[in-house]
Amino acid sequence: MTRPPVKDDLERYQERRQLMMSHKAELAGDLMTTDTVVGSMAEFPYIEQAVTIHGIDEKRAQVLWEKIYDLEEQCTRAEAFVATVEDEHMQALLYWHYIRGLSWPKVRRTLRMQDMSANCLRMRIERFLSKTLDCAHCARYTNHEEA
Repeated sequence: MTRPPVKDDLERYQERRQLMMSHKAELAGDLMTTDTVVGSMAEFPYIEQAVTIHGIDEKRAQVLWEKIYDLEEQCTRAEAFVATVEDEHMQALLYWHYIRGLSWPKVRRTLRMQDMSANCLRMRIERFLSKTLDCAHCARYTNHEEA
């Protein structure tokens, strides 16, 4: 059985954001490439000499932009899913853990939920996602993804 796209998008959100930032840093950095070609003067005497050329690696830049676009699309899907959750409590838990990347104990402290353990919060989200992935909410999310 394949992993539901909603759960995968949420669980890999932070990893994808970091990868996207890495690709953007590479684009901003050094994409310069150097090559050597052999050429000669246009007029007699035709003396061959090596000429060094410099330029931007356009193929590498295009590949990086495509990867960034795909990663942004996946991150946007996760953000859109969280935004469509109607239960504000669940939405806050999803946001702070998956989108902001806080651990469950930090989510508990951030939302000031001292009456529940971090493990309890995690289990509530697991049950919520399991239930949600089988309902119309997930179908809307999946259909939105294909549109």
